[in-house]
Amino acid sequence: MAEVPKTIKNVWILTFELDKFAAVGGLGRAVNLYIKVLKDRGLNVTVFMPSHGRHLSEEFRSKFNLRRLNNFSVRGFRKGLDGNLYQYGIGADEGSFKNVRLIIFKGLDHETGRFLDSWEVYGNLPEKVCLFAKSLRHWIEYSGELPDLIHSNDWTSGLAGSLLKIYLESKCIKIPYLHSIHLLSSPSFPWHYASEDWCGVPNIPHKVWRHHRHEVLNTEYVWDSVNGNVDHFTVLESDVLVTNSYGYLNEILNRFGRWLEPKTCVVHNATDWDVNSVMDFAVKHLGSGSRSAVRKYVINYLSSSTELSRVGSLSDCELLIVSSGRLTWQKGFDILLKTLDHMDKRIGVLILGIRVGDSEYEEYVIGLVRERWGNALITLSNLDEIILKLIVYSGNVYAALSRYEPFGIVSIEAQALGTPVVVSNTGGLPETILDLKYDVNGGGTVVPLNNERFIGEVLESMSYVAEVIDNNRHELVDSIRVDWIRNLVRNYKNLNIRSNAIRWVNSRFREESLWKALMSCYEKAGLYAYYRSFGGC
Repeated sequence: MAEVPKTIKNVWILTFELDKFAAVGGLGRAVNLYIKVLKDRGLNVTVFMPSHGRHLSEEFRSKFNLRRLNNFSVRGFRKGLDGNLYQYGIGADEGSFKNVRLIIFKGLDHETGRFLDSWEVYGNLPEKVCLFAKSLRHWIEYSGELPDLIHSNDWTSGLAGSLLKIYLESKCIKIPYLHSIHLLSSPSFPWHYASEDWCGVPNIPHKVWRHHRHEVLNTEYVWDSVNGNVDHFTVLESDVLVTNSYGYLNEILNRFGRWLEPKTCVVHNATDWDVNSVMDFAVKHLGSGSRSAVRKYVINYLSSSTELSRVGSLSDCELLIVSSGRLTWQKGFDILLKTLDHMDKRIGVLILGIRVGDSEYEEYVIGLVRERWGNALITLSNLDEIILKLIVYSGNVYAALSRYEPFGIVSIEAQALGTPVVVSNTGGLPETILDLKYDVNGGGTVVPLNNERFIGEVLESMSYVAEVIDNNRHELVDSIRVDWIRNLVRNYKNLNIRSNAIRWVNSRFREESLWKALMSCYEKAGLYAYYRSFGGC
């Protein structure tokens, strides 16, 4: 029987994002929490990433204690479809992140560095993904290290995870391999891309779970059976597939096959955002923890800062709806801005945008902001974390009106700070809230995206409710246009949706819940790796 770890103590996390090091959206924050809960409960964790060029910055070298690993230097050639050989050189730096070991792979020549060291996390993506996968194969070969479990995140590190699983199986070592899909997004490639000639994935007979049993299949056959889609390939190769909501898992199963369900898990994202720390900061540095006072501060800061790139104005606003995320069609910021046309003019919308290169959508959203000058503002710069938290804390409502969202960590972060949320009825977003429409203990509500006027009325009504709670402005109750919200406020005198939101997050989306879910999935991965060991190699 092949070798399978008996216990899980040493975990390798493969990722393209890590909060504070290199991150674009919620993936970096989700991975951070994985790392923290595993480390805090006694597991040894090593994080592997491309360098993303951070090793070239003295600030990052110092912050993450990066040092060169002189004993890891790999040079070789890749064979292209044109038959020519292309040289590569890969090195590594070792650092630490909150007492967790961090290994980053970098280029030792210009061509390799052009990809692995690209500062843009998702720049030159196919080649960065490929060289990252090749780096990990070399790491295994040169270091001799072995984990008890491999955990990759999204297709960008899924190819590397699949490579390690297949390569180790060729050595009669069945390491449990778990893959998390945070967002389906992979392209498809011909087999040559993944093969030994280019990315280094061995084309060997190995065991793959298909239709309720393990089958021995060649790697090229598995790859071609899914038309080279990396997401689909990794789903098949992984011992256990994880996603962050039941809604998104259902979508994945509908796409890739419901027979995969026995080897799946759901791990809801968690947050370490804490309302008390934000209140304490506000009192100490702003002189007041009042949400209205903090709101005035952040609006003034965003309007006057010379360091921020921004468009728009909130000069006409006293109530605030906040939203944030990558500036893509997926996030629905255009929908949110159009709802302003159906709201009280005292209400403004603030979008904390993250640029990802979608210039067409970005310009569209900026145009909508300009048309609503005085009631809309969008930031286009990265914000310090404490400023981000103060902004969310100050909001009357947080809006997550995504057209497509596997989970929506921003929803639970907002609720953790006591900011009620309005989310769209898509993907995993409804799982992030207890809907006030059906439970008086709720801290948010779900809306369909097919009626901008109705969404505007809900956002306005929820903003009024928060203002009643914050400042006893009971005169606003009669202005609440959504009947069920107005009736709740009238019938439940002690209704506090801010406290409700905080309690909900504390009960479902904290570290202890994440730990239990992760370990359940890790144990399942161990079981499927054990099944792979039957019949020898």
